Amino acid sequence: MSSPPAALSSRLVLQALNIAAEHGVPVEALCREVGLHRADLDDPEARIPYDVLDTVLERAVEVTGDDNLGLHMARMSYVDPDDAASLVILTSATLKESMVRGCRYQRVWGDGERFKVEETVRGVRMRFTPVGPWRPAHRHMVEVAMVQLATGTRFFTGVDVRPLQVRFVHPAPADILEHEDLFGCPLVFGAPHSDIEFSHEDAERPFVHADALLSSMFEKKAQRALARLPTTASLSERVREQVRRTLAGGDFSFEAVARALHMPQRTLQRKLAEEGQSYAGILEAVRRELSEDYLRRRMSIAEVSFLLGYGEPTTFHRAFKRWWGMSPEAFRRAHTPSPSGRGPG
Repeated sequence: MSSPPAALSSRLVLQALNIAAEHGVPVEALCREVGLHRADLDDPEARIPYDVLDTVLERAVEVTGDDNLGLHMARMSYVDPDDAASLVILTSATLKESMVRGCRYQRVWGDGERFKVEETVRGVRMRFTPVGPWRPAHRHMVEVAMVQLATGTRFFTGVDVRPLQVRFVHPAPADILEHEDLFGCPLVFGAPHSDIEFSHEDAERPFVHADALLSSMFEKKAQRALARLPTTASLSERVREQVRRTLAGGDFSFEAVARALHMPQRTLQRKLAEEGQSYAGILEAVRRELSEDYLRRRMSIAEVSFLLGYGEPTTFHRAFKRWWGMSPEAFRRAHTPSPSGRGPG
């Protein structure tokens, strides 16, 4: 039995089409071309295949002649009060924390690991990779994502933050003046990956709506939203789930995971690479994610170290400082809600 095609939330599709319509795109007609009915998008639980939206975007560019349609669709309109994952980001303490959390709940918006946070020498960057083989629509999806990250950062921090650099996989369009105006930083086209990089200082900027108590409440809602989604056939997600189950006291080695998935180790390694993943990277990401959750619950360092599968707390200390740039103790102090329920900053 084949798995269903990768899809994204109808809420995002509807928002994208509404903004596209404001720029002269005949979305009603284009939707009919691909067998999509606008009424289908009114259900926030519905998922629309990526290739359907990709086709609509490509036809929209053809019809309007707007070569920068992605840039024009990327403007921020509002934060959906019914979208718990977006509210988790809005109420995060800092830009960096919001990026990490956004990656954690990205499947609420769409299948696949499109977003990935990466540490850099100069700070932190968010990588964006469209789902599926590259097609013309992906240029606009990348530009939507990059502009929303740039403008969203300014909106959420209340500061005119400018990225250190923005990179695009696609070649430079004939005219990049609009790109330069929107980002206000060096741009690289034809890069190995599409990503946006911020300095260490900007990564730690507090959000104007930071609220530890509300953020915790929204996070629980986002977790429930994830739990309602159908199981995907993504191998990396199956590996991630197996690691989560066995991390505390079990055998979470690569060999054990391969056995649990009934797959030869070489095959597992190859298939993960095809998804742009590796076992080591997945293990690191799971440990980093859980370390935040456990420390927010004020567990002891020794207990967190055990739950993350480390033999010695000192090894956990070194890994945590690499992930977060501070000790576990300092992180816990910085993220302990004050009596008013508000986080630091």
